[in-house]
This record gives sequence, C-alpha cells and structure tokens, in this order.
Amino acid sequence: MDERAMDTRVGVLVEESNVELIEFGNTGENQQRAPAHAYPEPDRGKHAWLFLWVGCFLMIALTWGFPFSYGVFQSYYSTHPPFSYHPGGLPAVGTTALGVLYLSSPPSFIILQRYQSYRRPALIAGSVITCLAVLASAFATKVWHLLLTQGVLYGLGASVVNTVTIQFLNEWFVERKGLAFGIQESGAAMGGIIIPVLMTWGLEKYGHRTMLIAWFLAVTTLSLPSMYFLRPRVKPRVTTASDLGTLGFVATPIFAILQAGNVFQALGNFLPGIHLPSFAQRFGASSLEAAGMLSLYNVASVIGAICTGYLVDRYHISVTLLLLSLGAAAAVFFAWGFAANFGTLCVFAFLYGIFAGGWSSTWVGIGLEIQKRSPHADLGLLWGFAAAARGVGSIASGPISEKLIADGAEETIWWPRSYGTNYGILILFNGIMLTLGGVGCAARAYEIFKRIGHRHNE
Repeated sequence: MDERAMDTRVGVLVEESNVELIEFGNTGENQQRAPAHAYPEPDRGKHAWLFLWVGCFLMIALTWGFPFSYGVFQSYYSTHPPFSYHPGGLPAVGTTALGVLYLSSPPSFIILQRYQSYRRPALIAGSVITCLAVLASAFATKVWHLLLTQGVLYGLGASVVNTVTIQFLNEWFVERKGLAFGIQESGAAMGGIIIPVLMTWGLEKYGHRTMLIAWFLAVTTLSLPSMYFLRPRVKPRVTTASDLGTLGFVATPIFAILQAGNVFQALGNFLPGIHLPSFAQRFGASSLEAAGMLSLYNVASVIGAICTGYLVDRYHISVTLLLLSLGAAAAVFFAWGFAANFGTLCVFAFLYGIFAGGWSSTWVGIGLEIQKRSPHADLGLLWGFAAAARGVGSIASGPISEKLIADGAEETIWWPRSYGTNYGILILFNGIMLTLGGVGCAARAYEIFKRIGHRHNE
C-alpha cells in the first residue's frame, strides 16, 4: 500500500514537472529546457514576496494612484487659472486616463504574450511614457492639453506597465492567485491614500506646474527598485499564434453576461472618486479635508481589494459579485444620498471603498469561471478583456456625469438631503449602475435552476 502511494506521488510530481515545462519552458524540439526545480518556487519564498510587495505593489501604487487621485486635480483645476476660464471637459481627463488604460489592455496582453522576451523592455518603456506624460502635463494651459497628456498618453504608458506586471504575477502565484491579485490591486488604493493629501498640499502651496514636476521626479526615482524586482519567474518561451489560446470564449453567454456587469459597474464606480472632493465643499470642507476623505476611501479600498481576493479564492465568484455590487449600491443610495454633514460623507467614502474598491480583484475569479467552459482561454487575456469593458464604462462615465450634474440643479431641488442638490440624479445613476454590476450572478442563478430542473425531470 505504501509503495503504491509512493508510485502515485512520484507520478504526480513527474506530471507537474512536465506541465510546468510545457507551460513555461521553451517548446522547440532542439532547444534545451531547464528543469522545473531550476525556477524559483511559486506562491512562497522571499523571491515571490519581494516580487509581490516591492515589485507589483509599489509599481501599481505609483501607476494607478495618480489617476485614482484625479478628483483632487479636478477640484484645483476648476478653481484656478488657466483651466478655470474654460473648465468644460475637466471630468473627462481622469476617466480618459483610466479608460485608455483599460481599453488598451487586450492588445497589450496579446502582443506581450506573443513576444515574451520583450516584456522587460516594454515595462521600462511604459514607465518612461507615464513619467513623461506627468512632466508634459505640468506645462498644459488648456483642458485638451490635459486630455492628451494626463489622459491619453498616461493611460497608454500605464497600460503597458500594468500588462507586464499582471503577466509576471500570473507566473509567480498559482495557488494563492486571488490573494496575490488582491494585494496588487490594493497598491492602487494605497497610492490613492498618500497622493491626494500630498497633491492638495502641494497644489495649494506651489501650483500645479511645480507639483507635477516634483511628482515626475519622485515617480522616476521610486520606479527603479520596483522595476528591479519585476522579473519573470521562468525563462520567456518562444510562442506562436496558436499558443495564445482561442478567442472562442468571446461568443459564450457567460462571457457576455460577466462583461456586461463590468461595464455597468464601471459606469458608476469612478463617479464618487471624481466628484466627492467638490461635493464635500458643500458641507464647508476645506481642500485638505476633502483630500483626506478621498484618502479614507482609498484606505478602505486597500482592505476591500485584499478581502475580495480572499473571497475569490474560497467561494464561487457569483457570491463575491453579489456582495460587492449590493454593498456599494446601498452605500451610495443611503450614505451619500442622505448625507447630512461632512462626517456622514466620510462614512460613505469608507463604506464605498470597502465594497467598490476591490472590484477588479474579482477578474481572476471571472477568468477562472470562463476557463471552465473554455479551457484553452488565456487567463491574462481574459483579464485584459475585463479591463477593456471597465474602460468603456470609465470613458463614458465622465461626460455622462457632467451632463447629469448640469441637468440636476432644477430637477431634484425638492428631494431630501444630497438628492436635493444638483448631484441628485448623479447619485441615483451611480447606485443603479452599481446594482446592475452584479448581473453576473444571474448566470449562476440560471445554472442552479437549470440543474434543479434536470433533477426534477429525472
């Protein structure tokens, strides 16, 4: 009995080694392939955790924290020349940066998965582009200058950095993938904790040009240790078009439903981060207090992202989607809609960060769920498509929110509390979109009822 168990264990080890060689090694017949034990162990060890915290966490904090803090910039730009003379289009700057970042993810994933040996150079190039975008935005004098630099150019560079980071993370973590992605995503929120307060202080004291140049220097310096640890776990393999997996999953109903949920959630997700600093001034909050509230939201997002990753590893993805969508919507409808003072608004910011801040951590679970129906689908590419859906919602939400605020002044004046301001329709729209973000749960419910029906017929 012991010998049989030993034989079984040896067989499993041989199979696992072969799988790793096929997955990560060179596939040419005449090429020498490194043994699996030559690579650092995934999921554990100092190399994995240095990669995750110093590499991924720090890089994501620098890359994502800046656009996630755009609400502070919008509040400043709209009240200070030269942008205050013609402030139209300012909300679109932040949503454009995030939208371009998300929308360009699928082609970035496809290209860098096909040409894996170029991922490290692409990481460096993307970092340079984001830094130069920050520097160029310091010399902007019109809103369209900001759209081009702080919006489009920054989003393109950040997309490449994000793609390489996720592809490397997918190699370093296997068993704890959900938790690892949650920690990585929390880096964006951590950047959003520090940057708003720092920028508010600097913008008021030195102006946007000096502060953006200083941020350019800071990001350039801090990116160096992060890029050192952002390395692949295994040797890049030579791939062909057939190795990239099939796109057949795009035509499956489960993919369409989950993508629709991502779009709906994104249409509402970014609105509080963009408009809360300006809204807080209605309660007499100073610029620094409003920035502190935005940082509070990002503190909660750190907690939310890590907890979401934990839930994804342990429960069906539909459970997480339902909890996050209903929790975030309830926070908007009640905590923001009926906010009576600045303190209540801070409570809303914290609750919203807990439930909405970790949404992108669900994409690993969404990808794994789709892989059950389409086993040849690439997880990184699935993440890219989820990001693209979020990008559609992000870009659209900027102009939509501007229109809703402009039309809301007279429509909701008789409504209670925050609903009675010109933000009233925006708050309703925000909550409805977040609720619809949980539409992916409908697919799970349909499967359960279908299974019950089959059992009943039998």
